[in-house]
Amino acid sequence: MTVAAALIVIEIAAPKVSEGALSVLVSACSRAARDAECVLARNASDEQPAAVAIVTLQSEDKIRVEVGVRQGDHDSWRTKDFAFLAADESMDRWRAVGFAIGTLAESNPTPDQETSERIAPVPASPAKSATSPSPSSSAPSPSPSSSSPASSSASAASASPPVDDHPDERQRPIRTRPSGTQLFIGAAAIFGPGLDADSSWRLGSALYADLAPARLPVFFTVGGSAAAGLGGANELTTRWFDVSLGAGVPLLGHLDASGLEFRAQVLTEYFDAHASDGGRSQTMSRWTLGLQGAFGGRLQIVPDLLLAAEVQAAGLTGETEVAVGSQLVGSSASFRYLASLGLRVRLR
Repeated sequence: MTVAAALIVIEIAAPKVSEGALSVLVSACSRAARDAECVLARNASDEQPAAVAIVTLQSEDKIRVEVGVRQGDHDSWRTKDFAFLAADESMDRWRAVGFAIGTLAESNPTPDQETSERIAPVPASPAKSATSPSPSSSAPSPSPSSSSPASSSASAASASPPVDDHPDERQRPIRTRPSGTQLFIGAAAIFGPGLDADSSWRLGSALYADLAPARLPVFFTVGGSAAAGLGGANELTTRWFDVSLGAGVPLLGHLDASGLEFRAQVLTEYFDAHASDGGRSQTMSRWTLGLQGAFGGRLQIVPDLLLAAEVQAAGLTGETEVAVGSQLVGSSASFRYLASLGLRVRLR
């Protein structure tokens, strides 16, 4: 019976990485980790991994690698920073990162050791390599096709001793991409313009739910909000009630962690206004439809609890004019924007 190899799951926090670079990364990692198989998080199964690697592109030439390894009842985290030269080839950079992941997942670094390495091209010297030991002799050998100076620097980088730049974080739990459906409930305060003629504002609250099915890159959202006008004419009361339905996509990070996201929603809005004039009162109301886009950010406070902020812009089917008697006092515009700030809780 064949025993399945231990699994190292790699999460990439970098935009626009080519498939070729990812393939080189995974291949180099699997070669460095002799008794484990490396796989991208998007291709990982539900099997519990032996280690998790988080690769973060900090700038154009700087990459950070964090590897969490399960060790009995606790998890050990190791960190390695790369500072590449502009001349270094992209494939050699990702090959070096892959070797580092496999090495960090295999080795036991000295606690409290810190370093930040600069990766520079190392000219090949056949005579020197034949007569003196190389610092990279303990690292997995690169493929025959990668014999350029840049690839030599990448191989040297992968062979440097694994380090722990953040020893105080070594006991944090390993987090991988959620494999099951996630459900979030959020509550927020909303604020934005009211009627456009009297420079009033609206203030209210919103409730919403987000459902993120397993293995899908999008999540679905439904919500509702209520707001009242502030600072308008004393005899005028305005209110807005919204119901929205749509979908969103995480732009950075998982939904249960700090990051950015975008939503697109179909919107139904009910607006009413109540005015009093000389002992008389009148009420008017109107339903409108529209489309809304929202860009937001999340900040994890504690596990399963996040602070969420969002900027919304919506276009409605038409504006609604509000008059007291025969005098126009304002209108609810066909285009409006709002801001929100609140809390989001993960229920499952």
